[in-house]
Amino acid sequence: MKNILVTCALPYSNGPIHLGHILEHIQADIWVKYQRFFLGNNVYFICADDAHGTAIILKSIELNIDPLLMIKNNLSEHKKIFRKFNISHDIYFSTHSKENYYFSLLLLNKIKSKNLLVKKSIMQYYDVDKKFFLPDRYIKGICPICKSKDQYGDYCNICNNIYYSHNLINPISLLSNKKPILKKSKHLFLKINSFKKKIEKWISLCFLQNEVKNQLLYLLNKKLIDWNISRDLPYFGFKIPDSFIKKKYFYVWFDALLCYISTFKYFCKINKFSFFNKFWKINNNYYIYNFIGKDILYFHGLLWPIILDILNFKKPTSLIVHGHVLINGKKMSKSLNNFISGKDWLNILNSDSLRYYFSTKLSFKINDINLSLDDFIKTINSEIVNKFVNIPSRIYKFLENYFNNILSGEIYNINFYYYFVNKFNLVSDYYLKFNYKNVLYEVNNMIDLLNKFINDTQPWLLINSEKKIKKLHSFCTTIINIFKIISIYLYPIVPNLFSKIEKFLNLKLSIKNFHIPILNHKISKYEKLFLRVDKSIINYFNKL
Repeated sequence: MKNILVTCALPYSNGPIHLGHILEHIQADIWVKYQRFFLGNNVYFICADDAHGTAIILKSIELNIDPLLMIKNNLSEHKKIFRKFNISHDIYFSTHSKENYYFSLLLLNKIKSKNLLVKKSIMQYYDVDKKFFLPDRYIKGICPICKSKDQYGDYCNICNNIYYSHNLINPISLLSNKKPILKKSKHLFLKINSFKKKIEKWISLCFLQNEVKNQLLYLLNKKLIDWNISRDLPYFGFKIPDSFIKKKYFYVWFDALLCYISTFKYFCKINKFSFFNKFWKINNNYYIYNFIGKDILYFHGLLWPIILDILNFKKPTSLIVHGHVLINGKKMSKSLNNFISGKDWLNILNSDSLRYYFSTKLSFKINDINLSLDDFIKTINSEIVNKFVNIPSRIYKFLENYFNNILSGEIYNINFYYYFVNKFNLVSDYYLKFNYKNVLYEVNNMIDLLNKFINDTQPWLLINSEKKIKKLHSFCTTIINIFKIISIYLYPIVPNLFSKIEKFLNLKLSIKNFHIPILNHKISKYEKLFLRVDKSIINYFNKL
């Protein structure tokens, strides 16, 4: 039995949970459910809200609300949305906690003791109209390296290089839409260039997608610039002690990364678990998996392992990186009228439908996931409604009319039955390797084969004699049992549907005896398991 810690990147606390967040949490949650249900491993799944930064202050001003109250309200709403999508977090915390402040100070002192801390004055952009030092995500301009337009002040999404914001060409403030001025300010920096060899070693040992490994090695081939870990007022976050530097706050990414540690620390504390140190101890048999989006690879692939090295903590076993969510081929944007929040989705559709659709696209590749509403409707209706949940409805009336809903004591075709049982290792391997797309490919092949079996056998012809009635009974029992097996294969992807199937089968399903057929067992009255998706949803989302 393995002990595994799973994390997702922290959603920002200045807005709603949207489908980009949901994609990552679905990807992680499917793997968590697989590990727990299929393999019986101990998995601790944690996340938190990223509740600090200038953007929090700006949003609170816009809403005329105290920032503490705003992040508290958003935390509650975020938890609620994730629960409704069946995301099985063991804890969902916040960066704004005393535990996180403790680790922020601990790390800062470690940095100082290792002579990695440097104080220097820099020029940074200031919005004269708004009277704000501009955070990197509130400046856009031309990348100083590859000359790509519309890039943020610290990171280029095209060439994946990091730079100081004052090197951005033709910068524009996203607050005032005007050119900011350069203003001198003193800050704390973490020297990171000396960690190159250690990071290279970690990359060689870490389980990474090829694209991720290549991108990190590319970044390591360049000089790593010192990391500015402090920010100016106005700011919402943890104040740096004056003994280090006056009137500065920890940079949001500094304590956001530490929140993986502090959240798990708090989780262990409230549950009286003693294994916190074991998970973070170097060279042990505990595992850490971080699920992230491709746009924050620099922070998690370079800065996060550096932080862990400074603390003498274990580095991640793996980074699992995904692409962006596109809506009908376009990047999500409120201005383009194609932004969908988790709440919007749940107002009209169930959570399993999105979990299933995303799974048809998710593999070990870092491709953007395009949510085409037309394709979504076609996929859900054809694969779940017309094929999968249609299986029991095709034979249920026979069980009800002739056998009082009681399954027979034998299987109609035991070799056919074990064909589906023996798919377990293949399906399990696809889950293990985060290849949900292939899981569904195999499952849909099984469903097609089972439907063909029903068509070829023609059970409606087996009601003419007592001998044929007996065959009909064992045939229907076989169909129900294979349906059960396929349902177990699908559980991590569609947990709500799985619960309905358990109710229909009148049985709590588990992996322990899944290969043993259920015989001489009374099932419940059949009710519709999944509703067809109507094309009216397109108009609903277009009107948002």
